Amino acid sequence: MKTAGEARSIACKAAIMLLVSMMMVATVCPVALAEGSEEKELRKEANRLTYELLDLRARKRTAEEEGAALQRDLEGLDLRIAAVQAELGKLHEELADRQRAYDASLRSLYMRGEVSELEVILESRELEELWQDTGYVRHIGGAHREAMERLKEKIAEKGLAERELRELRARRERIAASLDMEGIAARISAVQAKLDEINARLRELEMGKARKPAAPPQSSPPAWSVPAPGKLLDRVPYMPPLSDFERTGIMFSGYTTSYGAEFHGRPTASGVVFNMYDYTCAHRTLPFGTWLLVTFRGKQVIVQVNDRGPFVPGRVLDLSQGAAQYIGLDGVQWTEFEIIVPKGG
Repeated sequence: MKTAGEARSIACKAAIMLLVSMMMVATVCPVALAEGSEEKELRKEANRLTYELLDLRARKRTAEEEGAALQRDLEGLDLRIAAVQAELGKLHEELADRQRAYDASLRSLYMRGEVSELEVILESRELEELWQDTGYVRHIGGAHREAMERLKEKIAEKGLAERELRELRARRERIAASLDMEGIAARISAVQAKLDEINARLRELEMGKARKPAAPPQSSPPAWSVPAPGKLLDRVPYMPPLSDFERTGIMFSGYTTSYGAEFHGRPTASGVVFNMYDYTCAHRTLPFGTWLLVTFRGKQVIVQVNDRGPFVPGRVLDLSQGAAQYIGLDGVQWTEFEIIVPKGG
């Protein structure tokens, strides 16, 4: 039996060990929690900026379309204004010709010696009143006078039409200025720069995790049940056996890339959460749930389409990081891939 002194000594040692353990936990856990909290906040902010960026790009496309339409309107209005101005110029020339013909008729009346009636009128009325005397005007050049009145009415109508077109053009210019495409472009650049900065920090955190012993995949795959053709899976953590598929002979080829940490944990275009270690891929047009057998330098991997991309011209397929590593694909590489269909799913 242990004496009371020995028991107290053992209890004291246990208390000291417990205290040391608690101090170690208090030292390590806040760091781990801080790292996890930082990553969580960064991903939250990255998602927010991504949606903001998509909204800004949509607004930019809309503004560009509206701006192009307004520019076409302005060009059309300029043509209409120029046409009206040309018509006004012709009308003014025609009016001047009519005025000269009218003056010539008065001179002709004087040259013929028919002055008496003219002198009487000039004695009794001012020249301006003479021009307003319809009867006399018709007597010496009625046709010219009527034509000039009609021309003046047309000139007034065209002048009004020109003013209305210019007012419409001014409104269109104000609308075009309010689109603020330069401001939207500047905001897109700022948001993209901030998003790049956050993604760079996330990659640093991912690389830090990679240096630590990562939880290895299970030594043996879980039970695999063949899915129905076209069924989109939430996860494809292990590559299914090719014997569970039928080859269709529908082949494609093109430049292929991969994506990983930057999008890890974020929703894909199909709604499934992206896992960089799963066997999945992105394609611009193939239906979600499509299975592909990808071949690169003699190595093959089976993946399921659950995302859209790549959106870089000239590239046709984006593999998850896990799938790309399985066949040793790094960077931009040429691959061949075939549509395969689950057997009896």
